[in-house]
Amino acid sequence: MYEIDFLPIEQTGELGSKSGDAITVRFTESATELWRVVVIDGGYSYTGEAVVEHIRKWYATDWVDLVISTHPDQDHINGLATVLEELTVGELLIHRPHNHTPDFARVSNIEVIDAVIGLAEDQGVRVSEPFTGLTRFGGQLRILGPTEDYYEELLAAHVNEVKSEEANRRAVLSILRQRLSAGVASLFDRMLSYMPVETLGEDGKTGPRNNSSVVTLLTSDSDERMIFTGDAGIPALDAAWDEYDRLVNPQLIDWSLGFFHAPHHGSHHNLSPSLLNRMFGKPGENRRNITSFVSSAKNDPKHPSPKVTNALQRRGLSVYATEGHQLLHHSSDAPPRWWSAATPVPIAAEDDD
Repeated sequence: MYEIDFLPIEQTGELGSKSGDAITVRFTESATELWRVVVIDGGYSYTGEAVVEHIRKWYATDWVDLVISTHPDQDHINGLATVLEELTVGELLIHRPHNHTPDFARVSNIEVIDAVIGLAEDQGVRVSEPFTGLTRFGGQLRILGPTEDYYEELLAAHVNEVKSEEANRRAVLSILRQRLSAGVASLFDRMLSYMPVETLGEDGKTGPRNNSSVVTLLTSDSDERMIFTGDAGIPALDAAWDEYDRLVNPQLIDWSLGFFHAPHHGSHHNLSPSLLNRMFGKPGENRRNITSFVSSAKNDPKHPSPKVTNALQRRGLSVYATEGHQLLHHSSDAPPRWWSAATPVPIAAEDDD
């Protein structure tokens, strides 16, 4: 039995709304038949209270077995402080920059990282670093990436970016505002057969901080596999898939996932056709139905990218975006909630990206 909940996040700013990740998971541990509760990221500071209320209401508990901080961007980590303050947590998985670079003071959002770790330690919560191969719950939860060496490489690159780009930040934001102010073309439904040409490119790039995201594999007691990706980009996901292929024979009929968390709120910078082909097969070759969730704010002008949602659907995935609504993916034996069925993301024009 399992339940995966994506909470809606809508952080409004001068450039429009921003997306974030706040995910709760409840599942049955095979060895003990006990309920286990996991939180993967907590969104912005204000989102933490919604995570706490959700767990109390729908999971009927104040206990969280495991909290995972995928990476320290504010739209992922800030809300975890509230989770640690208001719920009883067994373990926190989080990277510790202090252990991997002498230049940790330059790491973005380091104050929040330190605060979350300090809060956990003050409350006696076990704190561990999530690197490839770490497992919990008898192996049902496994970290696919990053490796410690790759994390340190990415951390060094991030510090160098902070050193070299601080002076350019205002100019970059100015350019971004100009582009956004031009407006975003409206989306409209299209039949997939009328859009045979894929515009998602092979050259998508995201920063080292995003690529340091923890990629997590969860296997249910009925052997359904689910992957959570944070903001991981193409090289990080490719490396994580190496680990996945090492664990699961790709020649077997059941190698595909049952659930895929689209990275970075559906950004076209984080996926490529060749990576998607490796994960799910080429368009038309998908072997079984896969559900994909995207954490994207309703008024976020950039997320999700139609290039990404279309590309996932071409490969047989059913794609849903939060867009102001809470999403639930669950096993057939999960307790009923009597929620209305979600509407999949429609096929959309790709020339507005």
